[in-house]
Amino acid sequence: MKLPKRNRRRGIAIVAVMIAIAITLVITNEFGTSTNVDLIAAANYRDHMRAHFLARSAQNLGELIVRVQQRLDNDPSTKGRVQITDYTDLLMQPFCGGPQEVHDALGPLADSIKGLGAEIGTCGFDGPLGTDDDKINVNCANSSASEQNLFYMLEALFYSPAYDPVFDEDDAEGWHRDRAMQGEAILDYIDADIAHTSGSGTADRGTTEDYGYEGLKDHYYAKNNYIDTVSELKLVRGIDDRFWTLFGKAFTAYGGCQINLQTLSDPQLIAAILILSAKNPNDPVLLDPKRLFLLANYVAKARQLGETFTTIQDFVAFVKDPGASVASLASTGQGTLAGSAASAAMNAGLPGLNGGATIGLELNATTLAGIVKVGPRRTYRISSFGEITRQQKNKDGKPVFPPIRATVTGVWDTQVTPQHARKVPAPQGAWVYEKEE
Repeated sequence: MKLPKRNRRRGIAIVAVMIAIAITLVITNEFGTSTNVDLIAAANYRDHMRAHFLARSAQNLGELIVRVQQRLDNDPSTKGRVQITDYTDLLMQPFCGGPQEVHDALGPLADSIKGLGAEIGTCGFDGPLGTDDDKINVNCANSSASEQNLFYMLEALFYSPAYDPVFDEDDAEGWHRDRAMQGEAILDYIDADIAHTSGSGTADRGTTEDYGYEGLKDHYYAKNNYIDTVSELKLVRGIDDRFWTLFGKAFTAYGGCQINLQTLSDPQLIAAILILSAKNPNDPVLLDPKRLFLLANYVAKARQLGETFTTIQDFVAFVKDPGASVASLASTGQGTLAGSAASAAMNAGLPGLNGGATIGLELNATTLAGIVKVGPRRTYRISSFGEITRQQKNKDGKPVFPPIRATVTGVWDTQVTPQHARKVPAPQGAWVYEKEE
């Protein structure tokens, strides 16, 4: 039976309304989603900016602490005796801590100072202020007075037989080299001339540098100048991931050409210093890698044992017989922090030495003075951070997203003068490296 024309049109209006409602719901949902995304993005940008300025604030406070340290280093009565940069975490609490941390640090004084302990986020340092004074400055390849010492230091760094597989096998690009060739490659990449460095660490005017950089798939040229960051060393022939993992931490591009004895912390580098400055190249300690690195570890932990090297002779005496030096300090330094540390070490027993065994090495003080120095730190590596906790939280009160963190890493050189100083004469000290993450 055929329906009348009027009945055939029933329902069109409700279908049209449902379509319109569906479209409206989609548009509304899209608008709501877009608004939420924009809101979260705006909050993220805001928190990133807050974290950035908190990290910068911490870095500025680090610079202030270093400048105070410089003044202490210039005063003969405190030079070498006070190192406030080792206590930066405590100094930062009033500025970057929460209300309770500020109160714990300042006591009742915190209540009378406005602005401290505000809930604005967290800032501070990733550990104590470090230094590059305990590393090998490869830019000294451009110093005629230090190039040869740099070459010998590199050879000594690679000395241990444990590293034989690195030099017995080809590098990641198929280049075969021995220890001397690797040292020559590092010097030739940085030094200003194009003459090949000979096995003694001096330029051989009869031959030119040829390491095949131009023939690589992604070809480039040797820098033949000072490098800006130590990461540029990864372009040098032979420095692959395996080499960098073993030796990368021993290099720097900042500071002076002599290693500071007061900052030594890397047993690998300490062992290289002992090899270069030993009176007897055939000393049994040098010929036994285990004993050599045991002695190097004692030097690295000298501060924990109460020892502080104020002169090169202090270092020579300690290396000659670490056990006797610590025992002497324990008996003569009673009532002092150094004496207490030495006594605790003697009571616990020096690790690796049992049954009255001793270990030591006689050094040539003159040779040692050519590669190391003793004095205030020249460089400071400061890694500051700012952190903001996100406001979005679950029903259980836990944040939905991880906190936003900004980190600024910089190297401060106390002997560099700013080129564009606002105030003349400009005080010594400037940032020579900065990186933000």
